[in-house]
Amino acid sequence: MSRQVVIKLLPVLGSIILFLSWVFQQSLLGEANSTLQQISNAQGVFQTYQSNNAIINAIVETVKTDSQAVDTIRRVQVYNYELGLRELEAVLDAEARTGIPSAPNPFSGSPDAGTLMRIVQERINAIQGKVTEKREEIGERKAALNGVFLVLYAVGSLTVLTSSALNAVKSARLSENQSRTARK
Repeated sequence: MSRQVVIKLLPVLGSIILFLSWVFQQSLLGEANSTLQQISNAQGVFQTYQSNNAIINAIVETVKTDSQAVDTIRRVQVYNYELGLRELEAVLDAEARTGIPSAPNPFSGSPDAGTLMRIVQERINAIQGKVTEKREEIGERKAALNGVFLVLYAVGSLTVLTSSALNAVKSARLSENQSRTARK
């Protein structure tokens, strides 16, 4: 009798496994996808600000003989870069931010514009490197999570299908035995 109960409950167990695999997919994989989307959005914002760089450099060319104008324009350029970098830096956790130089204040008067540009370039390289690392880590984690999801989904599906087939065979045999008993 207990064997029959187990066979009847197997489709329920399979359904529970399928449901749990769906919950797993929606929560953990959803979180990874959300973080990847945040990174993509931040990179898009940075690229928008970075695209202004060509315009700023063209403006510098028109006033390159006026060192004070060039200095002022370069400070605006640093400010522009920092607006985009702020979004990229925001996707990093506190640990990932260690070792990244602090954002300079381009309007403080010191250091000079050339030093500010070097600091910003260091920040760009460091932040983009850390963001790339984070994206790769999430991609690897997502691949592993997808593997777990597929295994859970396959186990749940096979459990439901196998147990349903067993129940169908069991019902057919029971029906056949009842028919034989009724004919005697």
